[in-house]
Amino acid sequence: MRQTYALVVAASAAAALLSSCSSSSAGSEASGDAPAGLLRSGELSVCTDPEYAPMEYLDNGDTSNPIGFDPDSARALADKWGLEITWQNTSFDGLMPALQAKRCDVLWAALYLSPERLEVADGSPFLETGPSLITRTGDTAIASSEDLSGKTVAVQGGGSNELTLEALSEKFEQEGKPGITVQPYPKTAETVAAVTNAKADALIETDVAVVDMVGKSGGALQEITGVFPVDTKFGVFTLQDSPLSAPVADALKAMDADGTLAAIADKYGLDPSRISTE
Repeated sequence: MRQTYALVVAASAAAALLSSCSSSSAGSEASGDAPAGLLRSGELSVCTDPEYAPMEYLDNGDTSNPIGFDPDSARALADKWGLEITWQNTSFDGLMPALQAKRCDVLWAALYLSPERLEVADGSPFLETGPSLITRTGDTAIASSEDLSGKTVAVQGGGSNELTLEALSEKFEQEGKPGITVQPYPKTAETVAAVTNAKADALIETDVAVVDMVGKSGGALQEITGVFPVDTKFGVFTLQDSPLSAPVADALKAMDADGTLAAIADKYGLDPSRISTE
């Protein structure tokens, strides 16, 4: 009996040691079909900002399970690799810092593949997009980008849309015209409130989100199309030179080829023809 107990103790110690070794190397081991480079074995951790319908948002107060095109696509990727999925919800301006701090494996949150972001992270494209404008219904003062001279425009701060406004404002000033008063806000809901309450003449947002925002305004807001070209893509970001970067790009192409991404786009009212993984 004592010998049996000793063997059990020894076996338990050995198991604990093996478990410790496994945990310490989880960042470099693959799980199932998953590539190397995961922060934790058997898990895909995703940084997102779930306040951007239809791309990513929360439903019925469930803060642990974001839905939308991006979360559903991330779940499809996790399933493809045989992984559990976890979420790191953070504010928009904290997304890239969260990835850099290794709080997640991938950053999947409807972010443009901008040159500034690609200087600090690797990015894989998945959807063509571009900026659009929202004004109060019935306002006819803005029909083109030139009409933004002298106007006040709300924008979610820290992103490419803010840079677009700043560059356009600088162009106006160089031409001797009034610039744009740029109003950055932490959240998209605050940009909507700024326009609705006449604190701003317009707001700039990605075209995929504008339809949802206008639809929820009860007729108070309208989209102004054709002001900016569809000239960029959303991307999934990984750390620069991460072992995950190439597998993420390959998986997105595979999910494009087999129709997975198109089906998810259709589910959330997006144009499947805008899926682009090249």
